Amino acid sequence: MIQKKVIDAIYKKFKHRPDSPDELDIPLLFEKLPENAPVEIDGDELVLTMVDSSSPFHRIPISHIHAIIDFDEVVAIVLHSSIVFISKDDGSVSVHLKEIGLSLLDRVRAVFSGEPAVKG
Repeated sequence: MIQKKVIDAIYKKFKHRPDSPDELDIPLLFEKLPENAPVEIDGDELVLTMVDSSSPFHRIPISHIHAIIDFDEVVAIVLHSSIVFISKDDGSVSVHLKEIGLSLLDRVRAVFSGEPAVKG
């Protein structure tokens, strides 16, 4: 799987969505993934058919995708706070959720309450 350092770099590099969905490398999903890969385009949404229909990752608006990246073993779909990895071998799907840091207000509260300002 992709290392944490690489994942952090992906979030940093792709903070913003492209100006147009046309700038995304959507064909990569169909060129690099197996024929039976769980990916379909339905209008303006990317549908991951292997993902349960009640999951927020089942249907992803294309306008919410920040990037589509090719790696050795997976294709990554980068969103604001998550990355969906689809295996090139079997089309299996895994999701990385971005860790949310403490807000400035939370850190100030921690200082005045005497508690350590840690994520959690």
